Amino acid sequence: MSIDWLLGNSYNIEGYYQRGEGIIMGSRNSYKLFNILLIIMTIGYSIVALYQLGSRVAPKTFWHPLQLDETIILDFGEIRKFHSIRYFGGIGDGQYLFELSNDNQSWQEKLNLKFHGVFDIYVWKDATLDGEGRFIRITVLQPGGRMYEIGFLGPDEKEIIPVQNIIQSATPALLEGNAQRIADESNTIPELPSFLNGMYFDEIYFARTAYEYLHRMEPYDSVQPFFAKILLSIGIAIFGMNPFGWRIIGTLFGIAMIPLIYYFGLQLFKKPSYAFIGTFLLTFDFMHFSHSRIATIEVYMVFFILCSYYSMLLFYQRSFYEYPLKKLLIPLFLSGLFYGCASASKLNGIYSGGGLAFIFLTTLLRNYRIHLKFKKERHDFKYPESSTLASPPSIMVFPYYTKRIILWCLLFFIVIPLTVYALSFIPLLLVPNRGHSFHDLIQYQINMYNYHRNLKATHGYSSPWWQWPLLIRPIWMYQGQGLPEGKIACISSMGNPAIWWPGTLALIACFIIWLKKRDSTLFFILAGFFSQYLPWAIIPRLTFIYHYFASVPFVIFSIVYLIREFLEQYHGSRYFIFIYLIIVAVLFVMFYPVISGMIIDRAYVARFLRWVPSWIFYI
Repeated sequence: MSIDWLLGNSYNIEGYYQRGEGIIMGSRNSYKLFNILLIIMTIGYSIVALYQLGSRVAPKTFWHPLQLDETIILDFGEIRKFHSIRYFGGIGDGQYLFELSNDNQSWQEKLNLKFHGVFDIYVWKDATLDGEGRFIRITVLQPGGRMYEIGFLGPDEKEIIPVQNIIQSATPALLEGNAQRIADESNTIPELPSFLNGMYFDEIYFARTAYEYLHRMEPYDSVQPFFAKILLSIGIAIFGMNPFGWRIIGTLFGIAMIPLIYYFGLQLFKKPSYAFIGTFLLTFDFMHFSHSRIATIEVYMVFFILCSYYSMLLFYQRSFYEYPLKKLLIPLFLSGLFYGCASASKLNGIYSGGGLAFIFLTTLLRNYRIHLKFKKERHDFKYPESSTLASPPSIMVFPYYTKRIILWCLLFFIVIPLTVYALSFIPLLLVPNRGHSFHDLIQYQINMYNYHRNLKATHGYSSPWWQWPLLIRPIWMYQGQGLPEGKIACISSMGNPAIWWPGTLALIACFIIWLKKRDSTLFFILAGFFSQYLPWAIIPRLTFIYHYFASVPFVIFSIVYLIREFLEQYHGSRYFIFIYLIIVAVLFVMFYPVISGMIIDRAYVARFLRWVPSWIFYI
């Protein structure tokens, strides 16, 4: 296979002097119009994404019993009927025995409550306490768990029966053992537990670990790097340990992806209308929306991957023979820095390095081809009249630049990413009384590698890599509880069918077109896509559809590329594109309830949304 065949014929010598990456096609007014539309779309998406993101109200104080058989007695002032309790647990496993009494002498056992400090944390849960009495005694059967708040519900399951007095069996050794704290924030008890007032899905790992970073506790999640969780903790530090606090930073990153993909598309396609189409598609993609509103780490990784590829695109489009070395190194530095941020956010981000390296080497090869032509034709070469260069480029430009670029890239793509990655583990070193050392950091890497390599778990909503583009198996992240008959609420991780299904066909078509034309824009899109997608074909561990998230922007770019080809060939067909975009937006509105947690009629979902039997939105 020759270099010419691989690189294609899009870049000839004359083309290098047109500053192609700086040309934005279209009128100045058109450019301003699409900038205004971008602002409107970003604001509109922000409003929708922030709407019912999560409550800013959650219990702050907790009872942390440290002694076995420690007891507390709650006095309600008179005999009351109880139906259940509603409790909010925290870090640590705990088990409690609840007993009822009318006279504080004879006790009747009613509830043995055990909660797991991994799966039951920072979420409101109900447990049946059916009975009546004036006093409730709580005995600690397993100390160590944090109980933030307990509400005692009456027969109607709505009234919170107030506690008049709390008597603790012994003075606690530590302040955090103060039992008064389990009933001091009754205003935080919700009428209906939901994702709005508690954690769901993998938030129980990542948001919990972010909280532990802030309080210099031993982090629970040790199977992913720490950088994204450090970013996540910023929201908790500002707004508190509540659903809004642990989700807001990820939502802001999701919002920031909208202008990012616009300017990425503008750089790629040179025309604001095509950049806007790509932005529109990302804005109305289901997965981008749902993962922008949950406190997991995917959105951070994908954001930094896009930044890294956008920076690499700047280098890819610049000629050694027109730009000074500094302007070639700056985008490479940024690409390496963002690559380090992506890899330090989630291990999957490392995969993007393959595509970046391939594009980098291709850029060198393309410039080498120009170098060979200069050596062969240097006496016959004439500059185009539009050239702004004062003198012909020296045949020494390529070897001079290449040697320095490669040396700098050792810093940009090895030293800097490793430094960012290593610095992300600072919260681990700050944990007091643990004595973590450099050796522990090395052991962490070994443990992470072994965990992902040996993960043999099963999950009802897992799916292999080849199913993701076809939307065969979405993952069900949240199911509402305690809803009226005929109502459901859920949050699913899936893509917009009007984007993912045509996108799969678009990728196939783009690959065929590239084989024929070796178009440089297509090469970049396909390199970005396959570097995120193909590694999953050989990874044996359990996988889910959200692992496709990093590939989605490149799927969107492939659609935009075909739209550009279609419009330029059939000038009067733009109305078909408008219809397509309307369909994308309509589907977003239709599926909004099942990607946002909105309470909706079960019949609507069954009739209009379950297009494929494996699309499960309720039990």
